[in-house]
Amino acid sequence: MAQKFTPLAQSRASYYCKGSPVHFVRVELFRMEGTGDTVVTLTFKNLFSRPLVSFTAYFRCKNKYGEIVVEDSFTYDDVYANEGDCFGCDDAVFVSDEPLGSVEVRLGSVTYDDGAPHDLRRCTAVALPPLRPLPQRERSALCRALHTEDADYYPEEAEDGWRCTCGAFNYNAGQGICFCSECGMEKAMLQSALRQVQQAVEPPQPQYDAGMQYLPVRDEEPENDPYGSSGYDRIDYSMGAAGGRVLRGVPERGAGQTGASALYGMPGQEGRGGMPPVPARTANDTPAGDGAVSIMKDSTADFILRALPFWTLAAVGVFTVCAVLAAQLLR
Repeated sequence: MAQKFTPLAQSRASYYCKGSPVHFVRVELFRMEGTGDTVVTLTFKNLFSRPLVSFTAYFRCKNKYGEIVVEDSFTYDDVYANEGDCFGCDDAVFVSDEPLGSVEVRLGSVTYDDGAPHDLRRCTAVALPPLRPLPQRERSALCRALHTEDADYYPEEAEDGWRCTCGAFNYNAGQGICFCSECGMEKAMLQSALRQVQQAVEPPQPQYDAGMQYLPVRDEEPENDPYGSSGYDRIDYSMGAAGGRVLRGVPERGAGQTGASALYGMPGQEGRGGMPPVPARTANDTPAGDGAVSIMKDSTADFILRALPFWTLAAVGVFTVCAVLAAQLLR
């Protein structure tokens, strides 16, 4: 009769050993339903290009009070794991009759198909960035985009590699540069899909800096403007036909004007008796029509500019006559 095992806990490795061709992946705890004992399994991954034949690891198990229950080594024989293959998850390294609180693992030695053992105890342990679970909304969208069920964490960069969204650590060497050695996900595709998902969930906000100007959403009424309280909804400044500024008032909604007065916001004489009667004039001192009220008279500069062609021609004529007379006198 087959024994039934119920998963109790699973934890991924929080470190990697720099320079080691074998990486510790995770520890799992199961409950043996027949006896109630706790079963410990360890999973490792071969990162080298040659098949791994045997491997030895050291482990230490503690109970929930932090007391050491067992400290021992375990050797995996006849593994023959190729590059990127995981092994060890089907072998129980320890069976405890009491609940466990933690399991510590150290690498021992590895033997490849050349038969030469390699000591891994001098490989320095380097802490990995902590796993950050994806929010459920982003996780669902990322799983749909990548057609996978293993998108559980944010991908993270490490000193010598990167962590995939499935939680696996990959060295920046060999296939691990571009692909996850556990789930096979392409790194560039993963990063692109995650950016698209995040932009869809949280649209980017416009960025402002000190050099940008904030434009007003409506014109402000000038100070001491005689039309500021005349009932106009807004004031529109534009350039008149003669180059002077022209003030055009836009009436409030529902003011009730008709015809040209309603179009330009100029109140009728009977409805706006208190409004200052400023007639509209053009440059020739003729009425500018309904709705145009000149607020700037012709200046001296404007007069000079208009008269400049005449005075220029007159000066040229006088200079020519004087030159002819001087030539006659000097003969």
